[in-house]
Amino acid sequence: MISHAIVREPGANFSEGLTTANLGLPDLARALAQHKAYCDAVAACGVEVVRLPPDLKHPDSTFVEDTAVLTPRSAILTRPGAASRMGEVEGTRNTIERFYSKVHQITEPGTLDGGDVCAAGLHYFIGISTRTNAEGARQLARILEDEGYTASMVDIRGMRSILHLKSGIAYVGCGTLLVMSEIEGRKEGVRRVQANPSSRG
Repeated sequence: MISHAIVREPGANFSEGLTTANLGLPDLARALAQHKAYCDAVAACGVEVVRLPPDLKHPDSTFVEDTAVLTPRSAILTRPGAASRMGEVEGTRNTIERFYSKVHQITEPGTLDGGDVCAAGLHYFIGISTRTNAEGARQLARILEDEGYTASMVDIRGMRSILHLKSGIAYVGCGTLLVMSEIEGRKEGVRRVQANPSSRG
């Protein structure tokens, strides 16, 4: 049961964040309105929203998910694959340590973005991408396996339609995954969830 959600409001320089899309600059007013609507929806579900202030040193810092992988047993602080985002981890560390007594950290030369990690019960899919390298994925898998979880890796480096694995895969419970068709040819690791009873539910 999820009881808390950590969020960070987009800063005034949100439009200076990294992007691979050619869609023009983000509309800050719209981003703020969408962020508020998201927080309101989460709160309406009975989840306490933990609000962090804008971080103007890091325009992408509203995407707090990339700074940590949170499991029921521990937190794993990441090491973002974009150099401009490295400092974001320290910005969420204190808040995460309020809720977790056991905190791990991905170390150099590993890189890992939380958006490349999809939890499916007791199984974790780890995307190897332009942001998460093989060493970062290996470190995370080892930490997870030491804590009784299973993990498999999905290489999405050849895909241009998504940046992170979780943009193309979602776990909806009861052993069921929604997977975009482009990942179908790369899903050796994805099949494992169907054969792993511990990942169900």
